[in-house]
Amino acid sequence: MITNLKLSRRRLLQMAGGLAVTLLWPHHAYGQTGRQVRDTAKAVTVLVSPQSSSGSGVLIKQEGNSYYVLTAKHVMESTRAGEEADVVTADGQSHPINTQAILYLSGVDLALIRFDSDRTYSVATLSNSESITETDTVYIAGFPLPGQAITSPTFTITKGAITGKGQYQRGYGLIYDNVTQPGMSGGPILSETGQVIGIHGLAEGERVQGVAVKAGLNLGVPINTILDLTPLALKPTPKTESSPQPVASASEAEQTFRAFLDQHYAAMAPLVETRDAARLFNYMPIDKERFRYKQHTGVVQNYNDRVAGASQFFSKKSAREKWKLSYEITDLQMPTADQAIVSHIETVKWSYWPGLVRGVFRRRETTSWERVNGQWKIVSIEEGERL
Repeated sequence: MITNLKLSRRRLLQMAGGLAVTLLWPHHAYGQTGRQVRDTAKAVTVLVSPQSSSGSGVLIKQEGNSYYVLTAKHVMESTRAGEEADVVTADGQSHPINTQAILYLSGVDLALIRFDSDRTYSVATLSNSESITETDTVYIAGFPLPGQAITSPTFTITKGAITGKGQYQRGYGLIYDNVTQPGMSGGPILSETGQVIGIHGLAEGERVQGVAVKAGLNLGVPINTILDLTPLALKPTPKTESSPQPVASASEAEQTFRAFLDQHYAAMAPLVETRDAARLFNYMPIDKERFRYKQHTGVVQNYNDRVAGASQFFSKKSAREKWKLSYEITDLQMPTADQAIVSHIETVKWSYWPGLVRGVFRRRETTSWERVNGQWKIVSIEEGERL
């Protein structure tokens, strides 16, 4: 596998220009009133309702009749593929989630879910979370779990301030003092201008007489972390001749898996183009314990060896080289609904100047996938000869 041009976050955001996800860089918008922020948040914040409990989320992208919602991983991780789960939008409409194609971001408490609707909904404006600093005003929006007094999920927004920033486990990096309640996890953290700068995740708390009571400070995942790991959120799935097309005879499981692969390859290409091995392998849904990579020479590498090998390979490439990747699926076999063997051709076009191609590299790879606890994982990759 050719493996992430260290694109700056500024450049990564610029890639999304003109798409449904509107990005502002740097942060130059004027502040809004609390009511204006409330109206903005209410339009893009959704109730996420799996069978186990409920949480919150935020609409970040529209592509045709498909909408993508960012939420906390712990809101969805107990949901098995095929189980019923819903998103409730601001108009009160309930939309089924495709639980067989949930994208769990590696190493962070985030998940990307999708629902389809022919209605028109607003999507959030994402902003540079690095421009936010201590004492800046922020708002948290979401749907607290019902309690003794408030007996149904009700949109709630609270005002507070950033109290600290850092780098913590599961991608958390923003600390703030807003009042939050269970059920608001996965909801947006908004700046004074109404733009989303993070996703709310955790808060200190305790249980009093069996009732969850939140207190103290909160933790959220900065939006910049999300953008690093989710290029899918920045641009639509490429519509090229090499895009895999479901065939009429394909089973429902195969069609669902192909939709998942569309998302996976759309995210992979820009990551490989950056030639940052750590970022690339952090994104890839790999079963690290079982993973094996077989080179065309016959050498077999485990996960750590493969990351080291990819890093060494990238370091030998000139920073002037600009890469453009594409993937073409040539064969897909599913022995069971939880196993898949995918063969693809990886094509890399490289140049020193945009539009002036200096060379083309093509190679076949075969990837073995398994679905464990509802999540698709890469178990092995076999590298073929150069084409």
